[in-house]
Amino acid sequence: MERGLRKGKFAKIAFLVSMLMLLLFSLSGCGTTIDDYVPEFNSRYYINNYEVNIVIGEDNKYEINEKITATFFNNVNGIIRTLPIEQTIGVPNENGKRSIKNYEFEISNFHMNNDDGAYVEEGYSGDYSMKAYYLHLPYSMGGMPAEGEEFDSYTFDFSYTYDLGLDRDTSKDFVYFNIIGSSVDTHIGNVDFSITFPKEVTEEYRDKLIFYAGRYGQNTEGTEVEYTYNNENGRYILEGSYSAHSEYIYDFYSYGEYVAPVALYYGEALTVYQPLSEGYFDVSRSYTFDIVLLVILLALIIVLIVFYVMHRRKHDIIDVVEFKAPDGLTPTEAGYIIDRTVSGDDITSLIVYWASKGYVEIQEKEKKIYIKKLKNLGNAKEHERLFFNAIFTSDQPIDTSTLKSVSPFIGQKISNSIKKEGKKYFNPSVDRYYHLTLIAVLVAMVLTIIRIDLQSLNYLFMFLKILLAVVGVALLWRLPNIEKYKHKQKAKKFWAKKIILLVLYVACYIGIILMSESYCDPFFMRIFIPLVPIALFFIYPYFEQYTAKGREYLGRLRGLKQYIEVAEKDMMEAMIKENPTLFYDVLPYAYVLGVSDVYMKKFESIPLESPTWLVTDNILSLYMTIWLMNRSMATLGVLVGQTMASALVKEIAKIATAATISNIGGGGGGGFSGGGAGGGGVGTF
Repeated sequence: MERGLRKGKFAKIAFLVSMLMLLLFSLSGCGTTIDDYVPEFNSRYYINNYEVNIVIGEDNKYEINEKITATFFNNVNGIIRTLPIEQTIGVPNENGKRSIKNYEFEISNFHMNNDDGAYVEEGYSGDYSMKAYYLHLPYSMGGMPAEGEEFDSYTFDFSYTYDLGLDRDTSKDFVYFNIIGSSVDTHIGNVDFSITFPKEVTEEYRDKLIFYAGRYGQNTEGTEVEYTYNNENGRYILEGSYSAHSEYIYDFYSYGEYVAPVALYYGEALTVYQPLSEGYFDVSRSYTFDIVLLVILLALIIVLIVFYVMHRRKHDIIDVVEFKAPDGLTPTEAGYIIDRTVSGDDITSLIVYWASKGYVEIQEKEKKIYIKKLKNLGNAKEHERLFFNAIFTSDQPIDTSTLKSVSPFIGQKISNSIKKEGKKYFNPSVDRYYHLTLIAVLVAMVLTIIRIDLQSLNYLFMFLKILLAVVGVALLWRLPNIEKYKHKQKAKKFWAKKIILLVLYVACYIGIILMSESYCDPFFMRIFIPLVPIALFFIYPYFEQYTAKGREYLGRLRGLKQYIEVAEKDMMEAMIKENPTLFYDVLPYAYVLGVSDVYMKKFESIPLESPTWLVTDNILSLYMTIWLMNRSMATLGVLVGQTMASALVKEIAKIATAATISNIGGGGGGGFSGGGAGGGGVGTF
């Protein structure tokens, strides 16, 4: 009973966890709200002109030169140029949607080109997802100018290398870049830019060039940017400028009238998107880790095939239909052979077994069951002696309701005693191989998940997928337990458990696949590795799991169970007349076979002699006494078997709430302003 409750609890928890993972996946959002990208306006300066010159290499490295000409209205030390090194990008696809991925970039060779004393200091901004470069002015700027003087202006000239690396898109290459980032905290009067591609952009893709301008997240496809292109020495060069607002600010600052044009208001970005043919960029990547995982996968498959060939089932189990208990086999051993476990029910069946052999007497008084020791065990087996000595500490009759004082650890000792003889009945290498294979698969799955998510920077998804992998393997870990009870439960219940187990595992499996970015897993191990347990699930029943002696005993026990279930009343009545004690001899075996209720019901109308070991106030209450004894044995089975569960499901850690998850393909609305790589922001210090 207790073991059944534990199994039910495990199944419920596993089901809830797997469904929770899929729910988190289906409800997860992509990107961040627009307002998160709008900086607070900075009135200390104004950018007159922002010039960006980009030369793209065939290895997808961007050599960038920026010239920022700014007018300052207050004392400042310089400007801060922030550049993202971790970024979520929604790349437009042909269906007008966005494939959202996380990227990690490298910035190098940042240096000032000014030769008048300006210099740069490097740091980080916020959560270390951005590099911060503090561009110091060559001198301290003045505050409010004297009458007739102009505000102070300065041009920062600096360069750096931006390594964008792999685009992780198998359908195309692309340039999706923020010429001006969405975190510039002041107005920009004009933008000039040039982008030099490493080789020609064919007319097919050239016509798909798109500009976006506006706040982060605004879909401003088709922004009118003045641009020209030319083709020099096989290089496609795009030159242009942007001053689309054609508006002026007047008296905007607190220092008096200042008239200036506005191309981009603070917090607005200018983004270019140019799709390219797949293979346009040549970016190297290492496949070492993936090849190691592939070798592990192939090794698992080979070992699976070899083990199956060596241990496939070669002998059928023949049921011997007879109405007698197997000779030399205690009911506890019979219970172990039928389901390969030792339960409390198997142990307590010994009480009736001993009674039929004259060692104990069972007494019924006022609807209570007592057990009295008549003599010590003779030539008994070790597991019998352990239980007998545990419950009979004196010669006084024992009220079964007081058996809760029996140490529950005695059940483990009895179980160990029975299992010492297990090699005579079972092939232990089958279950050992099954569990070792699951462990190997789990390790390979976790390594694959870490490999994918370290590259795509999805650490929350990594946690969720590892949890799904653990839950999935834990589910299949219980398959041998389900198979063990195949001979003890109805076929419908058995197959229902197996199907539910497989469905839950497949749900975990699908969750892992859907949350994994395919380009980070070039050999698709995330798909193939979890197939190994599915293959093992289907072939496990076809392993040779019983020895010759085990097959013989199992065939006789299954035959006895079948006889109890299908035998006619006349046949049983004739056998009881021939052997009056047969009913009581078979009773403990019917109990461990799980058919005691069917067994007793069939004998309701068959006259039985009261056994010498059963003392009852009224012979008419014989069946009631047996029924009470049956229930008492079940209670004792719970008490003794409490420590014999093979695994307990621990409390599963709570999952953090409302985290934004950002590597799911799809999303709507095409590209948008500020959605590309690079960009970042500008401020003062």
